[in-house]
Amino acid sequence: MGKLGGLAGGLLLIALVILAIGCGDDSSTGTDTESKPRRLYPRVHGPSREFLIPGGDNIVQFFGQETSPAEREAASRVVHAWMKARVAKDWAEDCKYLSHIYARTLMSDAFRVSEGKAKTCPQTLAFFGSQASGTSGNTLTGPIDSLRMRGLRAYAQWHGPEEDWILPMRKEDGRWKVESASPLERTK
Repeated sequence: MGKLGGLAGGLLLIALVILAIGCGDDSSTGTDTESKPRRLYPRVHGPSREFLIPGGDNIVQFFGQETSPAEREAASRVVHAWMKARVAKDWAEDCKYLSHIYARTLMSDAFRVSEGKAKTCPQTLAFFGSQASGTSGNTLTGPIDSLRMRGLRAYAQWHGPEEDWILPMRKEDGRWKVESASPLERTK
């Protein structure tokens, strides 16, 4: 009975897990798309819930905690100003919004691949051009919708005109800074 009992116990455990998670959809209630994220991800609360994709990459939605509306507003102002500078290719202004850690890493990479020609942050962004800043233009049409924070790091999320976007951010000296040369398109 040892192997058979172990197999039966394993099958019972699998059946209990399936019952606990739930299976099928809620089409009989007409709430299949709304109830699935709530059922599958009960720990995610607030604006971040809008970005849940059942079965998709939801790592940002589980990162840290959702910040206050005031914190999101402060981060939104930074993202708006940064996005404006980025789209205008005003590299000196763009660099003002980058975290010191990120800017140093970017400049180190540019210095190495440009054989010492790109020495400053603006030179670095000019050297990398659209490879660093992307070609997505201004994807922020309003304030950011979610800001997930743990420690000094955060992820801003927003709904753009056609896609959802994520932007890594960091708090430095009490101010929000950007940790990417381009927002990241939300993937499923």
